[in-house]
Amino acid sequence: MKILFLSIFSIFLLSAFDRADSSAHYDKILTHSRIRAREQGPNVCALQQVMGTKKKYFSTCRNWYQGAICGKKATVLYECCPGYMKMDGMRGCPAVAPIDHVYGTLGIVGATSTQQYSDMSKLREEIEGKGSFTFFAPSNEAWNLLEPEIHKNLIDNVNIELYNALHHHMLNKRMLTKDLKNGMTVVSMYNDLKLLINHYPNGVVTVNCARIIHGNQIATNGVVHVIDRVLTPVGNTIQDYLEVEDDLSSLRAASIASEVLDTLGKPGHYTLFAPTNEAFEKLPRGVLERIMGDKVAAEALIKFHILNTLQCSEAIMGGAVYETLEGNTVEVGCDGESLTVNGIKMVKKKDIVTSNGVIHLIDKVLIPDSAKQVLELGGAQQTTFTDLMAQLGLASSLRPEGQYTLLAPLNGAFSDDTLRMDQRLLKLILQNHVLKVKIGLNELYNGQQLETLGGKLLRVFVYRTAVCIENSCMVRGSKEGRNGILHLFSEIIKPAEKSLHETLKNNKQFRLSM
Repeated sequence: MKILFLSIFSIFLLSAFDRADSSAHYDKILTHSRIRAREQGPNVCALQQVMGTKKKYFSTCRNWYQGAICGKKATVLYECCPGYMKMDGMRGCPAVAPIDHVYGTLGIVGATSTQQYSDMSKLREEIEGKGSFTFFAPSNEAWNLLEPEIHKNLIDNVNIELYNALHHHMLNKRMLTKDLKNGMTVVSMYNDLKLLINHYPNGVVTVNCARIIHGNQIATNGVVHVIDRVLTPVGNTIQDYLEVEDDLSSLRAASIASEVLDTLGKPGHYTLFAPTNEAFEKLPRGVLERIMGDKVAAEALIKFHILNTLQCSEAIMGGAVYETLEGNTVEVGCDGESLTVNGIKMVKKKDIVTSNGVIHLIDKVLIPDSAKQVLELGGAQQTTFTDLMAQLGLASSLRPEGQYTLLAPLNGAFSDDTLRMDQRLLKLILQNHVLKVKIGLNELYNGQQLETLGGKLLRVFVYRTAVCIENSCMVRGSKEGRNGILHLFSEIIKPAEKSLHETLKNNKQFRLSM
């Protein structure tokens, strides 16, 4: 009778789980995994495993059809969906897995190290008994990854340290993945310390940035979720961490100067890409001093390193764009085990979890356009223009406190003949690509005249699909900096020297009758 009751109870809970809230991304991805594996039989889920690792994922459509996760090839595995098991001679996983108390369930999901430590620390009696618990159980691999000194301290003091550490992984109520909402905090059973939950659209669920790798294993007195790392207590804010970390003293000083540091001490869900001291030392001479001497630019610089959302590394399975506190965006992606920012591997250490967010240490300072001087806005396609501006002494005429517009031709616009010109003539040409005022694209209109640094007037022509100045049309990619705007042009701009009448009059091919 008891076995029959437990089976019915298990089926009831699994049915409740199947009717999950539509906002439960983990459950949606799990449903898709069932669909992909339907030809393998009932209750089979398809997973992707990153080649060369033990990492397995219920994948999004994007990762599934790419056949890769974080740019690395992934193989397809078929396993029983959580809560089900195989039966000899039958296809798929037709049987509901046996249901046991939390202690027994740790063995069912293969978290045997956590089960052993529960026995050693005298936690076993509690999780075999009455109650309703959620146990975020570290996998065997997670315990092996724990720093040896911390691991040893736990094992040497099982009745206090290990017992408390395991309680830190537990809640005193059952919570399935559908109950774990993005951004919520839950209270652990150790000193009421909080655990931060993130439930991402790609189906990844994290607890203090530890990923749930096997969720919703129902127990008679709760539920077990297997996680990929051991949780350590978190008490400090991002501000607290910056104030004591020696390798972040340059960032700390810049955050104080820009008056942003206090923001990182407030409640929230931030992600900080924190440049190390070494990263600041890589900046060109004078750049940091100039930015720090300008409060607006300094604030923009620091805020460009902060997201107003919490992005754990384990939730990043491909590139995505996120808005920073500065207002512009960065692309955060991954390449194997490495995180990338704007396509560049620069993250030295991941997932330093705090009470109000997470920190990733990076070895490069990210400078937003809003903190750059206008000439610094030039990219790889405008190096000829920016180099000539510096060589011919025009860069020094662009004062930091001024406001300018650069009309920057692409590299291909400069022919060999142009580059061989007398430098005085070349300087005059470039002066006519600098306006004395800052003018955005939305401020240009047909028939407008713009005065250049060289004293010439340039005419604006607005067409249905293009905006042109004299003979050259704009190319997509305008940028706005601290002291001006840079627009891209397909050709070198040639100011009109004569009127139409004078041009026709001097050309013998035409005859004018007045």
